[in-house]
Amino acid sequence: MDKAFFGAGLLLFLLNAGIALLLRNYLVRYTASLISCIEDMVSGKKEIVFDEENELLMSKVQVKLRQLYEVLNKQKEQSVHDKESLEEIISDISHQVKTPMSNIKMYLEILEKRKLPKERQEEFLGLVRLQIDKLDSLMESLVETSQMEVGMITVLPKRQPVIRLVEESVCCMAVRMEKKHMDLHVDCDTDVTACYDLKWTAEALVNVLDNAVKYTEDGGRIEISVLELGFFVKLQVTDSGKGIEEENYTEIFKRFYREPEVCQAEGVGIGLFLAQEILKKQQGYVDVRSTVGKGSSFSLYLPADEMIISNL
Repeated sequence: MDKAFFGAGLLLFLLNAGIALLLRNYLVRYTASLISCIEDMVSGKKEIVFDEENELLMSKVQVKLRQLYEVLNKQKEQSVHDKESLEEIISDISHQVKTPMSNIKMYLEILEKRKLPKERQEEFLGLVRLQIDKLDSLMESLVETSQMEVGMITVLPKRQPVIRLVEESVCCMAVRMEKKHMDLHVDCDTDVTACYDLKWTAEALVNVLDNAVKYTEDGGRIEISVLELGFFVKLQVTDSGKGIEEENYTEIFKRFYREPEVCQAEGVGIGLFLAQEILKKQQGYVDVRSTVGKGSSFSLYLPADEMIISNL
């Protein structure tokens, strides 16, 4: 009896010792695998193998580690992108500010060092004011585009009549159109709605209209039409201006791009870039079609409702 009891106790002891040893080995492998994964993540290793096929505890932990790793990678990529964007913006500001600042300094030096008649003094002061206005416009545009690029500006689209957008934008451009004796025609049903942020989308449309007015001759014509296309509402601005070469369709939406033949005209080349960014923020887009010498048509596509935005 005692021998049987002793044998059973010994067997139970050995069984417990075996289980403890197996558990220890498993914990060692588990810890080593976990540490290895974490070290790979900390070191920034691009290719990390996560064992997700197993039903073991380690595989479940690795699933969560993979999710964490992907989130951290996205944050890192976004941080790099934001840094590159900021560096590009600073470079652009430095380059664009240089010309008007140099002109202002030159005009002021002429006024200080030369004895000029009053008429000439007023002429140079007028030139200084023009450069200051250009600098002010440039800085305002740069602030808006930089805020838009790094996500500091939030657009809040909501479903509303498109006629509100058209009326607000046309009001902003009415004086300039009148000065150039331009003919404006608007075709927009009052019951057409789209999902957009009124403040920012109006700015996008004003920028497109500004281009149309700027590059259309006195007495020219501008047409604004609105068409429902199912998922999107198309708002088209057509002018009778100089037109755009087809190879420049993509270029004109780049920041600070200006066609060589209009580089002396007013403006800094940000309007269309900003318009495009504003539409992108709302899951919309802009495109252009043009015939040189006959005019251009810019089309702004706005989502028809909130459901489209949430699904895109």
